[in-house]
Amino acid sequence: MQDKRGASTEILSLTRGLAILQAFRSRQAPMGNKEMAERTGLSKATVTRLSHTLVKMGYLRQTGVHGKYHLDDNVTNLGHAYLGLLTLPRVAKPLMSEFAEHHQMSVALGVGYGHQIIYLCYCAGDQTATMRLRVGTLAPMHQSAIGLAYLSALPSNRQAAHFDAIARQYPDADLDELLGKVTQTKKVGFSVSFGAWRPEIYAVGAPLWLDRGNSVAAINCGARQRNQSRDHYLKTLGPELMILSSNISDGMEQIGATFSDD
Repeated sequence: MQDKRGASTEILSLTRGLAILQAFRSRQAPMGNKEMAERTGLSKATVTRLSHTLVKMGYLRQTGVHGKYHLDDNVTNLGHAYLGLLTLPRVAKPLMSEFAEHHQMSVALGVGYGHQIIYLCYCAGDQTATMRLRVGTLAPMHQSAIGLAYLSALPSNRQAAHFDAIARQYPDADLDELLGKVTQTKKVGFSVSFGAWRPEIYAVGAPLWLDRGNSVAAINCGARQRNQSRDHYLKTLGPELMILSSNISDGMEQIGATFSDD
């Protein structure tokens, strides 16, 4: 009986510890024990004890004179470990790398999270002139080609939820203009961004359907302008990125994998 009670205690502590880490997901500023207790519903004494443990384990760090907490590096490592279990990046990466080398561009695959896109897979040609990003990068959904592509593939209820998140985060965002861009993306099959996120970056995005259309992701490719014509993005890269999306989807289906496979 003692072992069972001990196991139950460990599981409860793990659940509570994860609840504390999750409390930071929509919060950029540091938090103290009192605020973490309010956001998790746990007692302040429990939060104080667990936050001390999470600091020792490298999942939280204390900053400032008041000793408030930020997420620490091991949270990123934990996220990368999870991403490493997903089949999708393993199927997509070779195809994306080939595309990136051929066009000397960066290529990313991501999914929506509130008002942002989070990169699950990223690669770049060895001579690509672009921002050097990485897995875990967060891109603004309404300003990026990959975000427009993702929104264009969603059913109306999920699309509306992301629009609401964008409106809360960016009160000055023109949602009517955004809807027009999403509608155009859905009509054409791919999106373009000529300096909307970063002034020097041109990019194309395409939706990626998985699980026979039940799951949605998106991919993009981009590079610094360097005298590249917009026609190249519209007439060449857009259609080829759609083919890449289809190849990734087909690769997943051929091995019977779903988005959440481990």
